[in-house]
Amino acid sequence: MNKRIITIFLITILATFHIYAKSAFKDIVVTEKYICGLTSNGSIKFYDKQTGQLSDYTLKYNKDIQEFTIDKLGNIVIIDKDNSIKKYVEQNQTWELIKTVKENLYGILFDSKNQCYGITENGILNIQTNKTYYSSKSLNHQIHYKNKWGKPYCYYIDKSDKIWLGFGYGEWGGNLFVFETVSNNFLTPKLDTFNIALWPIKSFFEDNEYTYLSSGLQHFTTSGIIIKFDNLKASTLLESDTKNSKSSVKDSTNVWTAGEYIGPSTYNKFNNSIYFYSQNGIFKGEISKDLSQLENWENILKPKLHWESGQRDAIGSPMNVLKLIIVDKDKFVFLTQNDGIGFYNGKKLIILN
Repeated sequence: MNKRIITIFLITILATFHIYAKSAFKDIVVTEKYICGLTSNGSIKFYDKQTGQLSDYTLKYNKDIQEFTIDKLGNIVIIDKDNSIKKYVEQNQTWELIKTVKENLYGILFDSKNQCYGITENGILNIQTNKTYYSSKSLNHQIHYKNKWGKPYCYYIDKSDKIWLGFGYGEWGGNLFVFETVSNNFLTPKLDTFNIALWPIKSFFEDNEYTYLSSGLQHFTTSGIIIKFDNLKASTLLESDTKNSKSSVKDSTNVWTAGEYIGPSTYNKFNNSIYFYSQNGIFKGEISKDLSQLENWENILKPKLHWESGQRDAIGSPMNVLKLIIVDKDKFVFLTQNDGIGFYNGKKLIILN
């Protein structure tokens, strides 16, 4: 691709991007009754799971909430500005202290026994035993660690109680760590043809058989990939990148088609389908189909979202949708970088703010 074509391509892509105010929300979870949004000022808003209407249900807390999740019993668990992990006890409307952590705490996860693990700057912390587990073994030859990882882009615990950590380094790709909580050992995935030095990781999810990761990059061109892991062995489910072809006109001008800049992806157990977000919207692919071909994915929603220009480790825009969660067969919710929370009720998109 010559410099002139690269310049034209970038102008075309970036012309659709706008500088816009940050979203009022920094995370979302879905409980039995509510879509919960963690606001940028450290409080939680609750929306009806079926209608998207703002609820008058509130949780009172006297400190800013930094992170939140739900445990295996559906309880809301938070990290506050003092690095205290607390669980909300619905029965008596109180907060129960789980642990206060000294090191920087990026997130928390719960295994199948409802035991808590912290994602810290120094490794994976078993909250019950107070032991931290760390590995400096990098799968990306461009990235090296000494005694800290830094903040992961995403993290996930699967049904076998393995913790997956995903990192993104823009044009320098990503990194992946898999921690077995049963044996307290780090496992080494077999990446095969998946070149992690090219792919910053955006999300993890699993279906009834496999664990997956999604990745997308905008750096001169746009591209995305979804990888399937079978017993830690990687294979490509879908790969989309920018392609060129000769036009039919006499001068045979190069025509460029942008690849899908894939962000968060997830699995819908209600209809046995995989969903992903890209700059072209939200796509749905039934697992029974050949999902290596983009034409077998249905573009079910094209939200008009704002983008930010510029990212520190690649040329282009950072991903503008950060999380995608299934609500039921037809409904899903997603967290945006700039436009609040998107709730698709099966018929139309509602922006929650």
